[in-house]
Amino acid sequence: MTEQSAKMFQAIFENSPVGLVIVNQDTTLRQVNHYMFSVFKLPPKTIEGKMFGNVFHCEAVNYNKEICGEADECKNCGLRSGVTMVLNEGTTIPDTIMDHDFIIDGASRKKWFKISATRIDSEEDTFAIVSFVDITTQKEYEEILNNQLSIDMATGITNKYTLLSTLKSLTAGSESLSVAMIDFDGFKAVNDTYGHVAGDRVLNIFCSVAAENCRKVDIVARFGGEEFMLVFPGASSDLLIKSLKRIHRNFRDECNKELNMCPTFSAGIAEFSSSQLNEMDVSSIISKADHNLYLSKTRGKNMITVDGVSMPYE
Repeated sequence: MTEQSAKMFQAIFENSPVGLVIVNQDTTLRQVNHYMFSVFKLPPKTIEGKMFGNVFHCEAVNYNKEICGEADECKNCGLRSGVTMVLNEGTTIPDTIMDHDFIIDGASRKKWFKISATRIDSEEDTFAIVSFVDITTQKEYEEILNNQLSIDMATGITNKYTLLSTLKSLTAGSESLSVAMIDFDGFKAVNDTYGHVAGDRVLNIFCSVAAENCRKVDIVARFGGEEFMLVFPGASSDLLIKSLKRIHRNFRDECNKELNMCPTFSAGIAEFSSSQLNEMDVSSIISKADHNLYLSKTRGKNMITVDGVSMPYE
C-alpha cells in the first residue's frame, strides 16, 4: 500500500459514520476510530494492547478493576465469544444485535449495538475488524412504546390485552397458578356521591396498594372498568388470600385518610396446578375466578370466595 493510500484508508477509518474496531488475534485492541469514543463519551486515548472492556468501561470489569476477559461475567459475554469465534474459526458475524452494560459518565447504562465482524488474514498477520452501529436510542424508544402498549394509561398497571397474553403463556408453563378476579362494591355510588375524579383516585389508590403488596413476579392488571385481576404464578391460593387481606386493609386505610371514605371490593379466587393449566384455555381460567367473584357478590359483597367457600377480609 502506498503512503497516499495508507493516509486515505486512515482518514476513512477515523471518520467512518459507524464504529470500527480492529482486534488482534489475542483479542487486544489495535485500532479504534473516533465514532467509538464519541458513543462512550470518552476522549481519544491510547488503546493498543488493551482490552475492549477496560477501554470502554464494561460494567462487569470496571467496578472491581478486573481485566476484560478474566472476570467471571466474561464467560457469558456475547461480544467476546463472537469476536473469539471470528478470530479462531474465521466465522463472519453479519449484523447481529447485542446489548451490554457499561459505565458512562459515572453511571451504569445499557448500550445496544448492531455488530458485524470478519477476520482479515495477511501474509504476516491475522486480525478481526468489528463494526458497531449504536442503536441504543432506537431500542429505548421501542421499549417505551412497548410499555405504553402494555399499560392501562388511566391506572399505570398492566392492561387487559397484555394480561390475556400473559395468561396464555402461563398455561404452557410448568408452574401452578392462582388468580383473583376483583370488582368494587357499589362503585357507581362512589362516582355519584364523590364525583368521577374521586372515583378515579380510588382506582389508582387500589392499584398502588396492590402493587406494593404483591411479589415482583405477580401481575396486577385492569380487566375492565372497576374490575381487576391479580395473577400469582407458582403460588397457592393461601398466599393470594394473605395478599388480598393486606391490600384490602391498606386500601381502605388510605382511602379513609385521603378521601374520607372506605370503599370495598369483592374477590373470587381460583387455583390451578400445572397439569390442570395444560388442559385449560384462558377463558376457562377467568371463568372459574369470575364464578367465585359472583358468589362473593351475591353473598353480601366485601368478601373473598375460593372454591365456593366465602370468607371476610378481617
